[in-house]
Amino acid sequence: MTPSRAPDRHALYEAAVQNVDYDLDVLARVFRLLRGRPARVLREDFCGTAAVACAWVLRDPAHLSIGVDRDSEPLAWARRVRLAQMKHGAGRVRLMQADVRTARAPRADVTAALNYSHWVFKTRAALLAYFRAARRGLVADGVLLLSAFGGSGAMQELVEPLRIPARQGPDGRPLPAFRYVWEHESFNPVTHDLACAIHFEVPGRRPMRRAFTYDWRLWTLPEVRELLAEAGFRDSVVYVEGWDERAQRPDGVYHRRSSFRNQEGWLALVAGVK
Repeated sequence: MTPSRAPDRHALYEAAVQNVDYDLDVLARVFRLLRGRPARVLREDFCGTAAVACAWVLRDPAHLSIGVDRDSEPLAWARRVRLAQMKHGAGRVRLMQADVRTARAPRADVTAALNYSHWVFKTRAALLAYFRAARRGLVADGVLLLSAFGGSGAMQELVEPLRIPARQGPDGRPLPAFRYVWEHESFNPVTHDLACAIHFEVPGRRPMRRAFTYDWRLWTLPEVRELLAEAGFRDSVVYVEGWDERAQRPDGVYHRRSSFRNQEGWLALVAGVK
């Protein structure tokens, strides 16, 4: 990295927050378990820089992907940086600037709304409208995958720092080691409104305070499953990331659960089965 140029906030986000290969492994495994066949067409809703959509087409020459987001800025970044770096497969990625509830796109085998992005819909009517639109956008045996977190710590103000090691960024430029900070700024027990922010601290640079901010409603798993049913999904399945008691950390493996013990924090995927 040249001293005159600060790291890009989108590159920092991808390095700190996203583990695309892991996400795609889980997505492909869950779809195959539920449908008995591999997925070919992926739609990434709230796609931002479309890291998932782009990585999907690189996995198989038969894969196609669609990325949908309302914000033109990360989509422009994806075209300028990510698609420009792809030697193969860029022509099999379709990026759309649109509301996920009204986007007109080819039907997908699997639609992924990761990183809790559907929580931007803070009323029952708004989230139901999204689920109905997502169902219409799936093939006959399609699956909608939604990420979720919860636990006693999810409803508290908190600050969680994490050191991210140096690596190469998506534009081919090196990223230095930096500090990533996830913050719950406020939580309202009456409405379940949850305000969160991401901060970055890069050595030799002014801290990027509130580089990304989130105004969410923390939806519970039963609420989400009830709305999926109301939207017309035939079934919904919950997968919860396992816990390594010896290491005292998540084990990285999602297990299908009808119940599990609550704890300070947990991560889950909800699969809406069309």
